[in-house]
Formats: sequence, structure tokens, C-alpha cells
Amino acid sequence: MLETVLPDHERYLGELEELAPGGFFLGLGLHLGKPQVMVNRFPEPWVRHWEQDVFLGRDPIALWVISQANDAVARWSEISVPDNFGILEKACEHGLCYGATLVTRIGRRRSCLSAARPDREFTDAELSELGGRLNLLAHLFAKSDLVLTEKEIEALRQMKHGLTHTEAGESLGISASALKLRLSSAQKKLGCRNIVSAVARAVEEDLI
Repeated sequence: MLETVLPDHERYLGELEELAPGGFFLGLGLHLGKPQVMVNRFPEPWVRHWEQDVFLGRDPIALWVISQANDAVARWSEISVPDNFGILEKACEHGLCYGATLVTRIGRRRSCLSAARPDREFTDAELSELGGRLNLLAHLFAKSDLVLTEKEIEALRQMKHGLTHTEAGESLGISASALKLRLSSAQKKLGCRNIVSAVARAVEEDLI
């Protein structure tokens, strides 16, 4: 899916790897802490441990990301969310001793970037550079074909209200066939088999 958003994605990811020698996690299009597009370049042993034993609700960094409504940046040492399960100490055993996490909001969607180093804290200049990379990637994601247009959102909203295609088209001032084209496009972007499931997912992701 990343190649759909970023045709030259390996170059962008390579730049992030240079800035984050301990690895990084990129999440584009967050909803309830879950990204629509995700790249995890943290060390594989840590990724396996996190997926098996940590989970979203225990990680203080993930909880901090969820709590941010707008643009924010913090070094891990500055985040005050309690680490009741010793996750950051365990992460250090995998070389993730120093890190920073950034959140940016573009339109209706938030995106995040967590970067790590094994040797020292990130400098302010490095945080600024990481923020610029995240902002660029978030803007590219927002412009991609994976993001619903306002017309597609309007069409799904009409279906949410239980209108027929004809009724919904009249409400929006378009033909029923034009409405169906918008719904079909939204359905494909959401990865759903039918309009009913597309509406349900749009509601779940707080799009309508």
C-alpha cells in the first residue's frame, strides 16, 4: 500500500533510516492509534516482543500518541505517561535507548513517527529534520488516492441515513449513477466488499 502513497517510498524510508540509526516506526492516517499505512523498521526481535507481549494499551509512547490531538513532539525521556510495565527499559535492551516521537495533523487525519538511537538523545536540529520528513509524508498521504474526497464522504453519509440511491442523489443534486460512482470509489479505498461494510468502516473510522 505504501507504494500507492509514495512511488519513491524507498528513498524516503532510506532518509529516515539515516536519521534514526536505532530504527523507526511510521504511521500514516491514525485512527484510535491504528494507522492506515504503517512502516516498522525497529529491530525485528523488538517488533516480535512488542507484538507478542506489549500491545498498544501498555506502551507509554503509543498512549502518548493517542492523546495528542494536534502537532506535537517529545523525546521519550520527556514523556510523562507512566511506564508501568517497564517497556522503555526493555526497549533499551534492543538498542532503543534514546528516542523521540512526533505527531502531525493534516486535515482530518493524524500521522506519527517514532525514531530511535542507541547512543544519545536527538538534538533539536534532528527533531526539526524528523518533523519535516513526517510533515512531507503526511501531506503526500493526504493527497493520495487512499484518502476519501469530500464528495465520497458526502455520498457515504447519505447511505448512513438509509436513503436510496435516487433519494441520496437528489439530496446532493446529482444523478443516481453519479452517486454510485462516488460510492464505488469510496468502497475501493476503504477495502470493503460492499457499500454497507464501507459505510460501517467509515463510521468506525470517524469519517462520517
